[in-house]
Amino acid sequence: MIPIAFPNGLGSLPNMLLIAGDIGGTNARLTLFEVEGHTFDILEEETYRSQEYASLEVILEDFQKRTKSVDVMGFGVAGPVINGAVNITNLPYKISRQSIAQITSTPFVYLINDLAANAYGLASLQAEDLLELHPGNREFKGNAALISPGTGLGEAGMFWDGEAYHPFATEGGHTDYAPETEEDIGLLRFLQNKYGHVSWERVVSGRGILEIYEFLVSHYEKEIDETLAQKLEKNQSAAVISEAAAAGDALAHETMQIFLRNLANEAANVVMKLNAFGGLFIGGGILPKNLHLIEEDDFVKYFLEAGRMGPLLSEVTIQVILNDKAALMGAAHFAAYSARIHLNSPS
Repeated sequence: MIPIAFPNGLGSLPNMLLIAGDIGGTNARLTLFEVEGHTFDILEEETYRSQEYASLEVILEDFQKRTKSVDVMGFGVAGPVINGAVNITNLPYKISRQSIAQITSTPFVYLINDLAANAYGLASLQAEDLLELHPGNREFKGNAALISPGTGLGEAGMFWDGEAYHPFATEGGHTDYAPETEEDIGLLRFLQNKYGHVSWERVVSGRGILEIYEFLVSHYEKEIDETLAQKLEKNQSAAVISEAAAAGDALAHETMQIFLRNLANEAANVVMKLNAFGGLFIGGGILPKNLHLIEEDDFVKYFLEAGRMGPLLSEVTIQVILNDKAALMGAAHFAAYSARIHLNSPS
């Protein structure tokens, strides 16, 4: 088990009903848990399309029609949490810890960044929930990093205190994109013409995959497969392109390789900025569904292209998180252990 430091320690938890959520730009996933000791039993779960609801409060109202009142709520949210509130980055939601507590009559409500939730969720993972891309040197102890391309691009750090990791959120996905090749420079200019400022999220995300594909089509006047064009007309989704790449479409395959190369480059940046030579975890929904497209040697090669820091980066263990409930479990564990001392824990 990956050692993670939780608020108030890892003592035995009192019996509680807890709603946890992973709230992103595409989906809002809610789960009702009964918690006791160190066990989290799932009683109810539901996934909502975020864009189809006006707010998290509306989603909770629907979800709680099938559940009893609860003791604790915890949500991993895609945006910076400041003073108990957050504006979701890729969604018109403003979520307030105080507002949710009042509307739901729940005494203990916790909001944390979704990447911090993902990092806390590492504590609940088993060996089969992780796939090693690069062995590195497991004897290296120190900070670790997490990068997660999905609807957007999340990045987080994990401070190593000598015994356990302390997760912390960043907004590194919104820092300036740094092109590596002539093709990347063309992509940067293409995106600057559309958006002005270009962040890493504009490239290394589900929306970034669509942007890369559009760039290749418009810049190089590449021939488009008619079937793929029709699918994209009906559904502007990165999954359409990744599926076409797996089926052998050359342009879609090139798109995915540019995406993966840029992911490797930014992953190395995150490791170096956070001094995270103790390990790199790659989360999000894109990579686990596209492992067949990863040309492993190339991915590691791009990760190591850091000049004098290349040999040190080669010591970093790289693992892909395969369990898509890691962030949800992290939000649940964070909330439960945060509330533990308020709920008459026996420990």
